[in-house]
Amino acid sequence: MRSLLTCWFASCLSLAAGTLKFESTSKEITVALDQKTATVDYPFKNESTSDVEIAQNISDCPCAAVGVKDSKLIYKPGESGTLRVVFNMEKVPETTDKYVAIFLKGDPEERPSFRLTTHIIVPVVVDIQPKSLIWKTGDKLEPKTMTVTMNDSAPVKILSITSSDPRFKQELKTVEEGKKYEVVITPTSTEKVGMASLRIETDSKTDTRPAHIVYLSVQSAPKSAPAAK
Repeated sequence: MRSLLTCWFASCLSLAAGTLKFESTSKEITVALDQKTATVDYPFKNESTSDVEIAQNISDCPCAAVGVKDSKLIYKPGESGTLRVVFNMEKVPETTDKYVAIFLKGDPEERPSFRLTTHIIVPVVVDIQPKSLIWKTGDKLEPKTMTVTMNDSAPVKILSITSSDPRFKQELKTVEEGKKYEVVITPTSTEKVGMASLRIETDSKTDTRPAHIVYLSVQSAPKSAPAAK
């Protein structure tokens, strides 16, 4: 069943929409930095003239536990219910959309009646801009700078910076202790195309990521057009 979810996440249309009416099929939540779980309710009502049975619900993420209030699955005309999604925020490291497929009895295997979308806004504790630096082959060995801003209530320090390629040298500069830093990257050569990752570790107590990865690369310079004859 899970292998068939890609289709409906992208573009499939409901075959049985209207048998249950959800107050909303999309919601947005903002979580706190130290929040462990987040609960989202999707109320609905059977506005049709016949019984409706919820056959199955599937989330696209192991971070979500999905259930129906009182475990009730069959709804008579006029009856209401609530589908509840509980997110484990330790498994949701960044702002994202999460989906739940609702299959009613009689739905084809590849076509759920409803898709519920939860837009989860996760505060950025360690904000790195830009997230990649690019040089062209033949460029001068000029430094480029990344700015690291700590959006935590407590001061956050950078513990270590390591590069996967020794030709990219880094220098850490403190702009405001515990709040803002600059990482200055200087290549020792731009003769060859290549890519490296830069791993930045902090001592944040609220950041769910043990480290942040940014990318450095030397890319091919565009070839000059041949001179007109």
